[in-house]
Amino acid sequence: MTAPAALTVIVLDASPAGALVGARVAAVRIVDNRGATLLHEESRPGHDGIAAMADMLRTCLRAVEPHAPDLIAVCVGPGSFTGLRTSCALASGLGLGVGAPVIGVTRGEALAETLTAAVTAERLDGWIALYGARSGRWFVEQCAANGQIREARAVENSGWAPPEGRWLLAGDAAEDAIGAFDANAQSLAAQTGADCVQIARAAVAQFQNSSPFRAPLPLYVDQPEASKPAGGLRSMPV
Repeated sequence: MTAPAALTVIVLDASPAGALVGARVAAVRIVDNRGATLLHEESRPGHDGIAAMADMLRTCLRAVEPHAPDLIAVCVGPGSFTGLRTSCALASGLGLGVGAPVIGVTRGEALAETLTAAVTAERLDGWIALYGARSGRWFVEQCAANGQIREARAVENSGWAPPEGRWLLAGDAAEDAIGAFDANAQSLAAQTGADCVQIARAAVAQFQNSSPFRAPLPLYVDQPEASKPAGGLRSMPV
């Protein structure tokens, strides 16, 4: 698919988990799939930030008037269950409302352009992005030097054995994971997470080259947890 020369992309991201949980909404203008201008960005920390995403989105849409969104990009994970559900639902609703395509982007896909260029320049075996998950676990996205990204998975950080070779590490848990690698066989990326421009560019790349696009559905690596109420379940109605 050939994209218009200039695209206004709305970006929604509430994927970070754990201590970094929060949300951000942005508008990015991309011209000829090269130049990118950040038109507006707002971020708020914590679960309160996730709860405020609808208000943040309204502010963002007003900020880019009279331009209407041409494309909606949403980060689908891996990450916070609540954040992924909220951002994907908002993105889908906005897409229906304005008649724009909605494209899901994983956290690794958003970083791929930058990381793959570094892998090529440093002649590494590929890159591995690691993100904080539930206690004692990491989410992992791995990409070989040929650009093939493996499906995200969750690993126990205490017993995880990384692949052999020289890898570029990225993601918000990259510094914590360094100890699992041979000191002479890894390199740490300076950028630990994707910015909104990178998310937008990854979505535009799909828009131009892929059919179908990645759906705006949460990437659940772990299954959501559910527990019984402290007082037990209610009895069946009569």
